[in-house]
Amino acid sequence: MQKQYFADFYEGVHGYAPFPWQVRLAERAAMGVWPDALNLPTSSGKTAVLDVWLWAHAAGIPGTPRRLYYVIDRRLLVDAVADYAQDLFERSGAVGNVVRLRGGMGATEDTWMLNPGGLTVISTTLDQLGSRLLCRAYGSSRWTAPVHAGLVGNDALIVIDEAHLVEPFRQTLQRVARFRRQATQPVATPWHVLTMTATPFGSTVDVLALSDADKAHPLLNRRLTASKQARLLNGKSSDLATEAIRLRDGGAGVVGIVVNMVDTAREVYRTLSAKGECLLVIGRARPVERDLLALEIMARAGTGTRGQGRAPLYVVATQTIEVGLDLDFDALVSELAPVSALRQRFGRLDRLGELGTSHASVVKVPAAKWPYAKEQLDDAWTWLEARAIKVGKLAKVADMGIGAQGATPAEPVLRSAVLGWPDLALLFDPAMTIDITPYLHGEKRSTEAFVAWRSALDTLPPDAWAEAMEASPPLGLELMPIPLHTLKRWLSGAESVASDLESTPEPEDFKPRTLPAQVLRWDGESAELVEVSALRTSDTVVLPASAGGCDRFGWYPQSKAVVRDLFEEGLVTVPSWTGSNERTRWAVGLADHMAGVGKAAAHFADACGLPSDMVAQLNEAGRLHDLGKNDPRFQLMLGAFDGPLLAKSGSHEVAVARKLAGLPRGWRHELASVAQRLDLDPLVRYLVGSHHGRGRPWQPATPDPQLWHQAQASHWPTLAADLQNRYGFWGLCYLEAILRLGDWARSVEEQTTAQHQDAQDAA
Repeated sequence: MQKQYFADFYEGVHGYAPFPWQVRLAERAAMGVWPDALNLPTSSGKTAVLDVWLWAHAAGIPGTPRRLYYVIDRRLLVDAVADYAQDLFERSGAVGNVVRLRGGMGATEDTWMLNPGGLTVISTTLDQLGSRLLCRAYGSSRWTAPVHAGLVGNDALIVIDEAHLVEPFRQTLQRVARFRRQATQPVATPWHVLTMTATPFGSTVDVLALSDADKAHPLLNRRLTASKQARLLNGKSSDLATEAIRLRDGGAGVVGIVVNMVDTAREVYRTLSAKGECLLVIGRARPVERDLLALEIMARAGTGTRGQGRAPLYVVATQTIEVGLDLDFDALVSELAPVSALRQRFGRLDRLGELGTSHASVVKVPAAKWPYAKEQLDDAWTWLEARAIKVGKLAKVADMGIGAQGATPAEPVLRSAVLGWPDLALLFDPAMTIDITPYLHGEKRSTEAFVAWRSALDTLPPDAWAEAMEASPPLGLELMPIPLHTLKRWLSGAESVASDLESTPEPEDFKPRTLPAQVLRWDGESAELVEVSALRTSDTVVLPASAGGCDRFGWYPQSKAVVRDLFEEGLVTVPSWTGSNERTRWAVGLADHMAGVGKAAAHFADACGLPSDMVAQLNEAGRLHDLGKNDPRFQLMLGAFDGPLLAKSGSHEVAVARKLAGLPRGWRHELASVAQRLDLDPLVRYLVGSHHGRGRPWQPATPDPQLWHQAQASHWPTLAADLQNRYGFWGLCYLEAILRLGDWARSVEEQTTAQHQDAQDAA
């Protein structure tokens, strides 16, 4: 019955029946037992895991996680998956959120967090997901990182696409799964990791793969048996363009050229642009421009366009199109890459098997050695040659069709740093600065920064830049990702290189030269001029538009042209809410606010399926969380000169009010709340004291040591450690998240109500 129901659901959404493996996955989901891995070839419809997850919710399958994180190590594909999910929600009539987490500032809109009990698909990169899981949350304030850790670490299905590319992170996820089970009183929420790849790896036991029924399916069989004749050419980089022209002259309409480096892609693009229409696709681009370009490319080279009489086109790309993007080339030229990468690239050639036989070239460029290891490239070439046959004047030709590839050579397996309990204790202290790269990418990898360009900086002296950015902070949709070492070299005037792999080793010849004095860094909370050598992983650098380095396709270090200011042109919009409730415009009464937060937190806890005792504890924590704001100095700072106590101030100058009130900078009202109610249940007490992200595990003794002693804060680290042992690192973060989201949701409701009332009064 459920088997037929999923088939009906899928066909109702897409207009055609699912593949047999998709039905079997739905059967597993119906039993509440998701497999650990899907080992499926390219073009077998892996994104249908979203359909299965949504159907499981529609069918009321208990234990189905509310959030699905789809992790794909290519930024361009984050958008493609998000688009698929959005279309799926609309076609099915289901209610849910779709979120893109793909750059330095995280999501472009955080309102989805205000409904933790709702269905949400988050399409994201490894760095964004991994940093949130390990309580680092790239692009967000360190004090909000526990909220993100709680959401990722609970009630979540984490789907890792092309998991063979991110083996170190898979190992970290296995360790996280073990630590989640070690709590003495775990928060009972579903959490599962599902890897997907066409390249089997590791020792995964519970694997779902194609069955004989799948292989006999007419559509899948056509895709699996299509022949893709690849000419092997031991040549030079200029042959990449030459081969593309040869294939075009041979009758191919849309020719894809996939290379390993952004610089190489630029060179091939310049050559082919003189021969015909040509588009360039690189992952290191600003999301706004990347979205516009993706629409153009999909309209001209996407799957399903071959029968629409599409015009001839060259598409030059880097690794960013290897996975996920639904392109369908008539012919392909690929620079030599590891076999796993070649398999993905050839998945974009005659994707649906419509041509039956297609043609391609693989060019070995002798000087190329980065971003892949020389041994990987040598093994790939040996594998290709061993399978090739002589075909007339075309020399050696190997069939790269899915069904003809056979066994592939083993590729090096990176190991992650071992994540232990002491490591977690440090990672879950937001005040600590820790590099989590080894847990995400294994051995030392190049880490990334993000760049925005603003024309306003060209009109201001450098000492005025920080104030200008704090008034109009950079937004995620205008940020371009770039390896940190590449950015530093470029800023110094040295030659810079970049690939589109999310994680690659730094070039062996990397030698920093003299760097410019200072650049403007935005850390998600404030801006400051810093030495270039001080830039860190995931930092955002804001440059004057006159600095150059970017065109409509993305990273272009040789360009000196003024960069388009997307913010000034209004192409990036300011989010309506981004995870903060500290800056308000309308005054709010303290009693009403605390009662409202308690009610909101209890509602969220109940909607998330937490037990009644936890619902009651979160309600109590909400009703008491701001009790410390009754301090006369704090009230004076908020502008409550007489009348009822306030929780939020109206529009006034906070810095001046703080000085007049005599309240020292750094004074924490959460600590005052704890000091007034020492009799509280330990969990409630902890939630009250940590509801702004502090107290994990230390409460600040300055600037008010007397208050610190009154709150018995010397025992706070012991309390925090006891609760982490009881609920687990992610379980405790989840309880914090629900309270804080209740606080944020109530604050948004209060400000929205006041704004509407003002509008009515004005009318």
